[in-house]
Amino acid sequence: VDHISILGSKLDVHVGPRRACRIGQSSVDGLIAMFASLLVVCLGLLTTFRFSDAQIYSFVNEPVPANRSLHTLYAFYVYSLEEAPEKDAGKPFVKFSQLVAHPAHPDQLSEQVKAYEGLQLSIMRYRDFWSLIDPKKFCSTDNDVLAGRADKKDQLQVMKKPGQTYRDVTVYTTTVRMLDTPSKDVKEFVQKTGVYILVFSNCGAYSDATVTGTVLVKNAYGFLPGNEYHKMPFYGWLLLTYVGLAVVWMGLSVRWWKELFMIQNCIAAVIFFGLLESFLWFIFLNDWNHTGLRGKFWSVLAILFTVIKSTFSIILLLVASLGWGVTRPCLDTKVIWKIQALSFLYIVLDFIREAVLSFRHSHSLSIAFVLLCLLPVSLLNGAIFSWVFTALSNLMETLKERRQHEKVALFQKSRRILIAALTVATGTMLFQIFDMSRIPSLTWKYQWLLNDGILHALFLFVLIAMMYLWAPNKSSQRYAYSQQIGGDDNKEEHPGAIWADDDNLEDDGEEGESFWATTKGASTLDEDGIPLASKAGVSVIGASSKSASTDEV
Repeated sequence: VDHISILGSKLDVHVGPRRACRIGQSSVDGLIAMFASLLVVCLGLLTTFRFSDAQIYSFVNEPVPANRSLHTLYAFYVYSLEEAPEKDAGKPFVKFSQLVAHPAHPDQLSEQVKAYEGLQLSIMRYRDFWSLIDPKKFCSTDNDVLAGRADKKDQLQVMKKPGQTYRDVTVYTTTVRMLDTPSKDVKEFVQKTGVYILVFSNCGAYSDATVTGTVLVKNAYGFLPGNEYHKMPFYGWLLLTYVGLAVVWMGLSVRWWKELFMIQNCIAAVIFFGLLESFLWFIFLNDWNHTGLRGKFWSVLAILFTVIKSTFSIILLLVASLGWGVTRPCLDTKVIWKIQALSFLYIVLDFIREAVLSFRHSHSLSIAFVLLCLLPVSLLNGAIFSWVFTALSNLMETLKERRQHEKVALFQKSRRILIAALTVATGTMLFQIFDMSRIPSLTWKYQWLLNDGILHALFLFVLIAMMYLWAPNKSSQRYAYSQQIGGDDNKEEHPGAIWADDDNLEDDGEEGESFWATTKGASTLDEDGIPLASKAGVSVIGASSKSASTDEV
């Protein structure tokens, strides 16, 4: 990516009939620019990864290893037929298909080269690798053939007892020949559950060649790797949950559409992003399971909306804690620029995190590299939440000074929820780091919980809690930015006044006598049915009138 720019969003926030805060350029143009910039970043970052076809590893003119060496290329996660969560596709198997080696110079394809049998592709369980492969001697010799430890010389040798076959020690292998046409396909059924690594070995003297073909591994339920399978039903249920939340929130929003304010609209956006994210992941995993191809388009979109949801949610949390839409109609320009810079940085770092976690297991990324990619976004999260809690404390102090006690109580509950969620998330992250140091063959079955399950469930818990606290109702506007005059000091300054406070007004059970009805201009009647506001020398402070405006704090 030669140049990346994120244009500021153009957003008009109206406060009352006459006042507006300009936060940038046009909201639509800003969102489109942000999305386009993020897409460019995502595509640029993904070019650093090689997209194998998941459980189908393709060779396209792949250089062969050097003489008497081997490479480990990929990891497959396989359930045996007995342990598979579903068995619709039959027995799990590995298939070596259309494999052929080509000399670097076609004129070198002599009969001697055609007889070369030193190139082999094998898959074996990760947990058995060091017990099967001797790093000091992994190529067979004539003596090994005579002793029954190998079938032919100059081939990959595994440590097995005389008379045992490769299948007996859970090794599935094929020889790649240098021929004019691809070799016949070889299919082996996988008998044991585990993490299988693809080994490419060259035990002969010839290395000036390339290989073309595929190695295909299929589980009993389809092509989805075993460590990814449980994500598919998880995202299916998550999608249904977000649909339910969207229906509930839409119903409340339609019922009380006149009382909605910005935070409630932003919560609706978070639900939409969560729904879209779950849908994309579910489609991506289903497509992967049926075709065996890890589609780049669906993968990019799924990761993209995961990052968008995370970024939008955390920025919403930050601006709400700064009092946007609650104690102030807009934020200062310097604060807005800081938030935009923070958003861009968070987008890039979080996308790197999601991409690395997606490729970590299949590409056997080192722990040091994974931690290097996870640490920056973790530190950034720490800095953001430090800012959030500091801003929340200042906001609640401001609300207490203004005697807006209902808002104080609401933000206190929100802070408790965030503290609980942050504690669980921190514990999950620490356990995830600890889990990285363990052998993959022992942890791969539940790693989806650490990478996806717990964090998504935690996010959903916080979202539902915030929906409950900020649910649209007839009194929603009391939490929005407006003038709320309260306190005994002000009452002493207006001894003849009647205060529009629902704590001090009699409630006869009718909606018209509520705090909301009073502040919207409903009249309180005396015993004779005459509006109190019309009596001489008596005023209703806090009620809506031509002389009182709620536009100014």
